[in-house]
Amino acid sequence: MILKLSMAVLICLLLTQCHSTQQIEADVKNKILELFPGSQIEAISFEAPYAEAYEIVLQQYLDHEKPEKGTFDHHIYLYHVGYDRPVHLETGGYDAYLAEREISKNLGLNLILVEYRFYGESKPDTIPWELLTNDQAIADYHRINQAFRKIYKKGKWLTSGISKGGETAMIYKSKFPKDADVVVPYVAPIISDTIDMHPWEHVASVGTADCRKKIKDFQKSILTQKSEMLELMKSKAEADSLTFAIGNEMALEYAVLEYPFSFWQWNADCAGTPESSVSAESLFTHLEEVSSVKNFADQSYTSGHASYYQHMRELGYYVMDTSGLSEWLSADFYSHRIFAPKDVDLSYNPNYMKEVREYVENSGEKMIWIYGGLDPWGACAVEPKGKSTMKFVKPDGTHRTRIKDLDSLQQKQIYDSLRVWLEI
Repeated sequence: MILKLSMAVLICLLLTQCHSTQQIEADVKNKILELFPGSQIEAISFEAPYAEAYEIVLQQYLDHEKPEKGTFDHHIYLYHVGYDRPVHLETGGYDAYLAEREISKNLGLNLILVEYRFYGESKPDTIPWELLTNDQAIADYHRINQAFRKIYKKGKWLTSGISKGGETAMIYKSKFPKDADVVVPYVAPIISDTIDMHPWEHVASVGTADCRKKIKDFQKSILTQKSEMLELMKSKAEADSLTFAIGNEMALEYAVLEYPFSFWQWNADCAGTPESSVSAESLFTHLEEVSSVKNFADQSYTSGHASYYQHMRELGYYVMDTSGLSEWLSADFYSHRIFAPKDVDLSYNPNYMKEVREYVENSGEKMIWIYGGLDPWGACAVEPKGKSTMKFVKPDGTHRTRIKDLDSLQQKQIYDSLRVWLEI
């Protein structure tokens, strides 16, 4: 009798839980469909602290000033905790990727991940390049923000982004200050030109003199054995079905010139850089690990057209540093403009990001910046002067630096501030 009663209670509890879950799912889906009629909504996997998660494909305006121009499928991802919780909206700068976000996980926030327009799956068959502007992208985020505020009516809003996504978060704050109560840009530069040399000034001073010499010697070793390297590159191209419209030699040179930037941006392990005495195969293998020639193949930069276009038009970028290497190079000037789409307007607006910097540094409030001290992009960091703003730099940090990488006191300071600002 006791066993039967226990089983009955268990079945009842399971049915109640299942019914409750179905109710939540139906409730969330119905609310989303009210906001964006005709959207596609599919449940996706999730972990605590989230209660539900969905991929949403909404019809986003190609041109927010002229909606009659049509729409494109815009992919966003909602991780739902509760209607009374704050919302963490991540302004992705590229394709959306589904992975843990430390702030929303640690603080139990609803999370909305937004893929940047015309990246990943969120693009029309033919890209109207003139509509790939930061203002149009920010209008995407604003529309999503205003719609979801009808669901999440009680909590504060936090916006964050990583790298280009962090730039986007700063642009968003400067254009729609009231959309976010708190902003956390990670490793986000504000670049001053399409030929910005600040990152290379950083590369020339970071680390030890011995490490910097070892890096330069490695570059020279590759270039002085260019014939052998091109043969190894040819084998790789055949194996990976790569083609190089800019020419194999030019692609190899770009990879070599990019090496110091990638080295400090991502791994910063001087012990891993081989001595010049090792074999050509070992030198090329290491180059591939840090700054692969694949990055300069047609297959790679074609998929990166959108990024190069934006950098040449509004965001700015760096050119390659050829100092000490010119005698082994086939050109005098190496710009990423060569990788942008062809036959489009690439005139640069020098004032766009200058105005964003002016706003976030002087008028930004409740903003927290995270940087890595070794990362070349840190040379383009902001210098906040506004109220309730903080900037943290991990001295030996790279472009992968996050809040979890800071010391315990800094982490506590950040999360204590976020709890106060978000009123949780």
